Amino acid sequence: MQPSSQERAEAEYRRGVAAINQGALKEGADALRQTLKLDGQHAAARQLLLRLLLEQRNQDEARSLLEEAARLQPGRYQWALALARLQVERGDASAAWQALQGSMAAGAGNADYQGLSGNVLQRLGRHRESAEHYRAALRIAPGEGRWWLGLGLALEADGNAAEARQAFLSARSSGSLTADMVAFVDQRLR
Repeated sequence: MQPSSQERAEAEYRRGVAAINQGALKEGADALRQTLKLDGQHAAARQLLLRLLLEQRNQDEARSLLEEAARLQPGRYQWALALARLQVERGDASAAWQALQGSMAAGAGNADYQGLSGNVLQRLGRHRESAEHYRAALRIAPGEGRWWLGLGLALEADGNAAEARQAFLSARSSGSLTADMVAFVDQRLR
């Protein structure tokens, strides 16, 4: 009896993990790629290959791997979130927003997803929408200073100085900002 494609994928995955554990990174990565050819839904293989690619600074293949994952599994918003972060690092806010939109329903209850959406929309100059996403992030994680800071910037850019000041004060009092962020907020409050 022939093994199923999922059984062959699992065998390739195990071969890839073993190779990586022995230091044979190229052989391991090739086995993980083969795993994904056999079973595009194999999350563990995709995550391990993604980690290898990022460690090797192979951003292009990592981006392709995440694009495929986001397309195949829009309900797993983590793929879109990781892809959007890579796009932001690359300076491509439009591509980041496109990646986020594909899994928006799945990521609606995740503060990081909402916060990154706010950040990307801010970069695109869509301040009112940005503020909506920061507010959504704050409903989920009300003590997160980064989201208060982002909300303040979005409100300020949209001409809502009084609301922006309140958001900056909330950011400052959150206790979760870095020293540099606190200094930035203090400048905004002057």
